[in-house]
Amino acid sequence: MNDKGEKKTGYFRYWAPGKVIEQNGTYYLYVTFVKPDEKMGTYVMIADRPDGPFRFAEGNGLFAPGVEGVDSPFIVNDIDGEPFIDDDGNGYLFWRRRLAARLSADRLHIEGEPLTMQTARQGYSEGPLMFKRKGIYYYVYTLSGNQNYVNAYMMSRESPLSGFVKPEGNDIFLFSAPENQVWGPGHGNIFYDEKTDEYIFLYLEYGDGGTTRQVYANRMEFNEDGTIKTLVPDMRGVGYLSAPQETRRNLALQADFRASSEKAPRTAVVDIETQPNDPLPEKASVKKYTRTHTYQAAHVGDESNGTRWMAAVTDSSPYITVDLKEMCNVGECQFYFTKPTEGHTWRLEKSVDDKHWQVCAEEKKLQARSPHVAKGIGEARYLRLHILRGDAGMWEWKIYE
Repeated sequence: MNDKGEKKTGYFRYWAPGKVIEQNGTYYLYVTFVKPDEKMGTYVMIADRPDGPFRFAEGNGLFAPGVEGVDSPFIVNDIDGEPFIDDDGNGYLFWRRRLAARLSADRLHIEGEPLTMQTARQGYSEGPLMFKRKGIYYYVYTLSGNQNYVNAYMMSRESPLSGFVKPEGNDIFLFSAPENQVWGPGHGNIFYDEKTDEYIFLYLEYGDGGTTRQVYANRMEFNEDGTIKTLVPDMRGVGYLSAPQETRRNLALQADFRASSEKAPRTAVVDIETQPNDPLPEKASVKKYTRTHTYQAAHVGDESNGTRWMAAVTDSSPYITVDLKEMCNVGECQFYFTKPTEGHTWRLEKSVDDKHWQVCAEEKKLQARSPHVAKGIGEARYLRLHILRGDAGMWEWKIYE
């Protein structure tokens, strides 16, 4: 619904931004937009800072069907555009279905006809990326999907568009690790420091019906010949790479939570190919795995983006309450709602005794953001958040003095 209570008939989707590149003080972001009528493409956005705000490089943006206006041009009419700038300054763009092309000098267009990257394995592929290490070009591409999503790669010592060969050993270097509860590690990207030879692969998990999509990070390691060592995904991450940006104590970590309701647990059962590099005959290496999701109120205070509270679908007035266990001078609350792009309105109340409540903050206008922030709450032991509009769920509720 919009602010007038009218039912929406479609929405814009923002998908798969590539790595940000810089040229002459301007930062370029290649991102997929899908319009309400399902038309899609990769568009070039520019900004004066690497963290934005980004604007369309050309034109006035995209318009919903029926709205007067001329859409900004796409750089390619497909998804998952990913740039690569070589050491000589030449640019390239890679996108879905193994397609690639040179970038123009201004980084706004492709030059010549797209070509198809040659890979050892066939089948549908999306989420490509290119990187270079010690003179070797690596083309990473995905295969399959959902719980059997995998990442494979090719190597070249020739150029970003030619000379690629299948590496020795496992060319599928990242795949499901059911023992670590990671199903279907898919579309990702690489952060690296050439000086320290540190490479970190960030990726999403697609294994639970393609909708889990939590972000994972693991370090990549290489053999002497440049081949990538098989990466076993897990939930440990890589830790802080520098000083943490947030130094305040999160009061939610020691608090108790309860809610008006909790969605019933959901169990997923999937079949996973455990040896995608060399599957056994007659699917003997395909095994069945089970995962149960719970939606308890306590999940909002566990500092994990892999768990969440969700109200029961029958709950018409959802709210969640926190007991800080002692009186605190609360300076700020951050609400990380589920489905934040659909927008939320809410009302926050405080209490000293869990009986008498006072409104201390509210958002009356439907706002799409994450997190929503309330400041200057003041003295309280209990806080209660009513979700008035928007998805009735929350990943995290952070509370600071």
